[in-house]
Amino acid sequence: MDNPFLEIKNLTVKVGSFSLKNLNLSLPKGSYTVLLGPSGSGKSTLLETLVGFHPVREGKIYLEGKDITNLPPERRSIAIVYQDYLLFPHMNVFENIAYGLKKRYKNDPQKIKEEVLQIAEALKIDHLLEKKVNLLSGGEKQRVALARAVVVKPRLLLLDEPFSALDIKTKEDLRNLIKEITQNYQLTVLHVSHDLDDAQSLAQKVVFLKDGRILEQGTFEDIFLRAKNPFIASFVGLNRIEGTFEGFQNGFIQVRVGKNLLLGKGDLKNPVKGQKVKIQFRPEEVQILLNPLSEKNILEVNLKEVKREKFLLRLELEIEGLKGSTIKVLTLPGLFLGRDIPERFFIKLPPQRVWIF
Repeated sequence: MDNPFLEIKNLTVKVGSFSLKNLNLSLPKGSYTVLLGPSGSGKSTLLETLVGFHPVREGKIYLEGKDITNLPPERRSIAIVYQDYLLFPHMNVFENIAYGLKKRYKNDPQKIKEEVLQIAEALKIDHLLEKKVNLLSGGEKQRVALARAVVVKPRLLLLDEPFSALDIKTKEDLRNLIKEITQNYQLTVLHVSHDLDDAQSLAQKVVFLKDGRILEQGTFEDIFLRAKNPFIASFVGLNRIEGTFEGFQNGFIQVRVGKNLLLGKGDLKNPVKGQKVKIQFRPEEVQILLNPLSEKNILEVNLKEVKREKFLLRLELEIEGLKGSTIKVLTLPGLFLGRDIPERFFIKLPPQRVWIF
């Protein structure tokens, strides 16, 4: 990457008994990056280190080419929004949003008013400006917290699980607003989340952190379809099975899974026939067939368990002839309306969405 906007080099930080270990990360200007990982992996610690709340033991942090490793928080031009808002309870909405502008425009109250009104209108809270923050809903409070952070035009915006306390509809609305605001204000964003929907909706880049280390980073597709680390594959819901390499066909890799042949894309270097390979695909991209018309990319499966997941059915299946090969499929229940789900049926995998390595 040429001249990264944010560059973290060999970063090591110790907070109590926990450590971030030798992290390396680069973000381009105007990018939206989602930082995923299990609880306790160090996601929030990393954000707070970038803000300047934790001292760095080793490594460097550069922002727009400038070393900010040891700068105090107020000189970094980095804003952070937490999941619990941290609004000033004795101030109304206008005063909360304006707080960071008072020092910059202390002799220009009209400029403060204009800036606050602009961001309030963008976040659809301009009708709440005179309201006390203790009277706001959770979604409204989060918009105020976001407005307070964005109005000062930070060089870097950090979001620490901003939607975790919100209901599904409010989350969707705020995702759409944040996407619009960050694009309009040309913000560079690092967003911590445990919600895979945040990554799907917002991320241009995904970074996966576990036990204080970056395990993998890349595009959404790199992590959600092509993850190599087994923990990440499981965390993001990928199906992973094993097969053997058979050859190449029309630009696809051909593999054998039990008695079936599958085609997919992948990353194999000089493979030999019979070589063991791993095969990944997403549960949302599997087609269920009761009576297949062809045998291309078809697997016969046995039903093990059915669960409801929102408005979908999550089917746990075992591939015929491969005992212990459990996979999961998400499907609309309409296919089975008026009938019981059969104990045995077929699934079809789209070759372009099967990853082999």
